[in-house]
Amino acid sequence: MEKTGNTEKLIYDFNTAANLELWMPNLDGWYRVTSREFRSFNGKRRINGEKYKGPVYHYATNKRANKSLVEANKIASHNYKSVRRPGDQLVY
Repeated sequence: MEKTGNTEKLIYDFNTAANLELWMPNLDGWYRVTSREFRSFNGKRRINGEKYKGPVYHYATNKRANKSLVEANKIASHNYKSVRRPGDQLVY
């Protein structure tokens, strides 16, 4: 079978072994995350305690997200087309 999806190597513009943290305003604190979530978060980010001002990518892709179109303090994700199956709820 042919492999589909997640075959592209992700670009990381930072040291992935560093302490990566996101500011979560609803939880009022900094929380440690993986590099995949870090690169896709549209909000305050820091590496080893220092502010990080880098690009935001759509989750699990190398496509840059437009920060003004991504909801603040959320992970940038693709708008997947919904698929309607008879008798099922919407699947994204």
